[in-house]
Amino acid sequence: MFMQSHTAFAQAQPVELDILSHGQIRARGGLVAGTRLEAADGWRPVERLMRGDAVYTLDGGLRQIIDIKREDLIPPRRIMVPGGALDNCAGMALLPGQHVLIEAGIAEDAFGSPLVLLPAAALAGYRGIHWQEGQDRVEIVTLGFEEDEVVYGNTGALLHCPATTCMGESAPQSDFFTVLGMKQARALVGLLSHGSPFARAA
Repeated sequence: MFMQSHTAFAQAQPVELDILSHGQIRARGGLVAGTRLEAADGWRPVERLMRGDAVYTLDGGLRQIIDIKREDLIPPRRIMVPGGALDNCAGMALLPGQHVLIEAGIAEDAFGSPLVLLPAAALAGYRGIHWQEGQDRVEIVTLGFEEDEVVYGNTGALLHCPATTCMGESAPQSDFFTVLGMKQARALVGLLSHGSPFARAA
C-alpha cells in the first residue's frame, strides 16, 4: 500500500480554454460509481459503501465514513483515466472538479509542499487522460469523513474526499494539502511534462 513509483507525463496536448473556467471546475466533485475503494473487507465499488463503513486512506489507517451524498446526473463532460495513468489498475472516470493528490519535488519549490491537490481537469492530455462528452446518467458519490482524507481509487489513484463540514462547499478545502486552482495546476503539470519527476505519495 505504501509503494512509491515515478511516472513521467507524456508530451502535452493543446488545452481547450473552456476548461479554465473556475466555476464549472469547482462545482463538480465526487466519485463516479464504479470507482473501487479499499474497505476493511476488501475492494468495493464506491456506490456500495454506507455510513459507518471504513476505508483505507493515504496515512495507512482505516477511516470511518461519517456521511454520504448521492446524486444521479449526466455530467456534460468527464475525465477518462486509462489504466496505469495514475497508478490505477483499471480505467476510471473522474468529474472535472474531483481533486487528485500528486507528489512532486517541483511542487515544493513552487508552492512550499511536495503534496498538492489539483482538479482532474488539469490532467487532460497527459498519459492518455482525456475528456469525454457525457451521455449516460451516472451516480456520483461524495464521501464525508471527520477530517478531509485521500483514498485509493482503483488501487492507486489518490482521490480527495472532504470533511463532513465541507461537503457543501463549491471548492475543496484541506487542512493537510495545498489546493491548486486550475491555472496553477496546468502550469505545474506543464513543468512535470518536461522531465520533472511525478511520484506517488508514500
